[in-house]
Amino acid sequence: MTGATWERDVAENARRLGALRDRLSAQTVREVSRDGTIEVSVSTSGALTGLVLREGRFREPLPVIAAQVMDCVRRAQARIPELMGQAMAETIGPHDPAAQLILAETRERFPQPPAPRDGHGDRHRETHQAPPPAPSGPPPARPSQDGDDWDGPEIFERG
Repeated sequence: MTGATWERDVAENARRLGALRDRLSAQTVREVSRDGTIEVSVSTSGALTGLVLREGRFREPLPVIAAQVMDCVRRAQARIPELMGQAMAETIGPHDPAAQLILAETRERFPQPPAPRDGHGDRHRETHQAPPPAPSGPPPARPSQDGDDWDGPEIFERG
């Protein structure tokens, strides 16, 4: 391999890696809960970039809502390796050793969540529905002493 060929190959690899970086930085993964009350967006690095909570038919205890949010985040993150694999195949090629290493690390960092145990299919084609972890249970509700309709614990209560 001549010096000119090597320089051309390095420049081409740098261009393809830059295109991959630009493509991945512009993409997010969106996931919605089965009942549609929770929607999350995560970046390709796995960071939560958006959270929408919609009023549902039933008022869920905060620990249940938190578990559902985390479940949506994990399901969104589990789709990142597939998204990265597609982007890598289209920008730097499917057989690039560096791409394969990055993809393997991404699969390890964002594993697939367990399959749903209730037998229901996905809400959306791109959404993998897994039941939320069982909460330990909300604290017992106390009568409101300040006239509001919040029936949960006060933030500044001392226990």
